Amino acid sequence: MLALVAGVACREVTTLEQSNPGSLGAETVYTPQNAQLLVNGAIGDFECAFSRYVTGSGLLTDELSDAISNTTNFNYDRRTIVSNESYGTAGCGNNQQPPIYTTLSTARGSLDTALARLRGWTDAQMPIGVNRTKLIGQTAAYAGYSLVLLGEGMCSAAINVGPEMTPAQLFGEAKIRFDSAIVAATAASDATTLNLATLGRARTLLDLGDAANAEKDAQKIPAGFVVNMSTDAVNSRRQNFVFISINNNSWSTVDPSFRGLTINGVADPRVAVTNSGKAGTAAGTQVWTVDKYNSFTALMPIAKYAEAQLIIAEARVAANDLTGAAAAINAARATHPGLPTYSATGLTAADVKAQIIEERRRELFLEGHRLGDIRRLSIPLTPAAGTAYGPGGGTYGSQSCFPLPDVERINNPNISK
Repeated sequence: MLALVAGVACREVTTLEQSNPGSLGAETVYTPQNAQLLVNGAIGDFECAFSRYVTGSGLLTDELSDAISNTTNFNYDRRTIVSNESYGTAGCGNNQQPPIYTTLSTARGSLDTALARLRGWTDAQMPIGVNRTKLIGQTAAYAGYSLVLLGEGMCSAAINVGPEMTPAQLFGEAKIRFDSAIVAATAASDATTLNLATLGRARTLLDLGDAANAEKDAQKIPAGFVVNMSTDAVNSRRQNFVFISINNNSWSTVDPSFRGLTINGVADPRVAVTNSGKAGTAAGTQVWTVDKYNSFTALMPIAKYAEAQLIIAEARVAANDLTGAAAAINAARATHPGLPTYSATGLTAADVKAQIIEERRRELFLEGHRLGDIRRLSIPLTPAAGTAYGPGGGTYGSQSCFPLPDVERINNPNISK
């Protein structure tokens, strides 16, 4: 079904008239009878993009390091990405350089298209057993997450051949999708989507600098809540891309700054990693794997309760409630049995804020948050720009976001060249 939808999309943007008697037109694919399939396909586009974003943003930041001797991979890891490289053009294949812009844009486009179709249909047109309002909620929620990742990861982006948009504008678009998802999920009594969208909106509000309202949303997320990317052992689009990149191909390795982390002298289970014993082809690299992503089907969280608690903790510090911040940190830690409790007694607001940054670094390790945190919280880049880059020569750059790719700037008439 995904191939059929992709074929339709290509046909719609092609300027040359073509004929294929075996193809399906938009009028055949985009029908109420296919509503569930369209939504499933669009969510699949997001999940494929998400897994690759987690890997690519981890490589650009300090979560992963390059392990393969390849110039473009060096650029990724060295923070010297060139705007015509495959991060901006590649699709959902097994790329050495994780695709970012096209995959997220495709997901956003597929989800917004499905959302528009659903809104244009009626409940009476739906197949038996299909709840149109529930589908609207699900589609809007994942569209929101596509836009959040574009805002957190890209220096700028565009939607539907529109003007160049800032991260703040992308977050504004994400909030619109999450608002719609919350209304629809509430009407459909879909608790999972309601929590997914509510936490997504909390994340978005935090990105927009509205910690107080972000906290209000985060407080609504129940203990135990999690939505994971669905996985499949055979279909590469649905495989855990961190596992593909590290374990299966030795393209990447866990960065040294995330190896051997402890808490009160004991190994921290949130960032458990293992030395594979394999050497990468990049000079001097050793492949370290991520324990929680130990197979093609390892679950990768899109949103979870601990994230909500750390949003609350951040908001409590902003309100100078350090006791409340510590309580939220401990609620997040409690999702990992055996972790010690944290006390803010005798500490300053700056101390607790620094601890929250460290808690987020560990709790959300390789879950797609680190790049956004570095930008939002002005976390210093490590190694610092100008430091010698051993594997590929040269020095580390200062990039903290993916530049708008040439493919968008050149082909979009609404963006200055």
